[in-house]
Parts: sequence; C-alpha cells; structure tokens
Amino acid sequence: MIIMHRIETARAALARAARVRGTAPVYAEDEVIDLLVDIRHLCDAAGIDFARCNYLSRNHYHHETGSAS
Repeated sequence: MIIMHRIETARAALARAARVRGTAPVYAEDEVIDLLVDIRHLCDAAGIDFARCNYLSRNHYHHETGSAS
C-alpha cells in the first residue's frame, strides 16, 4: 500500500509540474528529468544539499522495496 501511495504522489508531482509549465501531464523520462532539475533548483535556492537528499532517498527506496543495491 505504501508503494502505491508513493507512486500516486510522484504522478501528482509530475502532473502539477506540467500544469505550472502550462503543458499536459506526461509520465515519461524527460518529464521526470525536468522535475528533478526543478527540485535541484529549489534545493540550491533553499540551501538544501540535493546530493545528500538523493542519497538518502535511494536508501529509503531500497528499504521500501526490499532491494539490496
């Protein structure tokens, strides 16, 4: 259930980003990259270490999915 919630959260974030840009929501690699770029800009502006957040998110992902690598 938690994974489905995470997927829906990601879809909502991609859809919201598309609306802000004035485009239709698309769930593809380019749109994910664009959203990650936007998050990097946000981190820079807020003084947040994106690389650390990315590293920790990878750990959370592996814990949630039971992955070892």
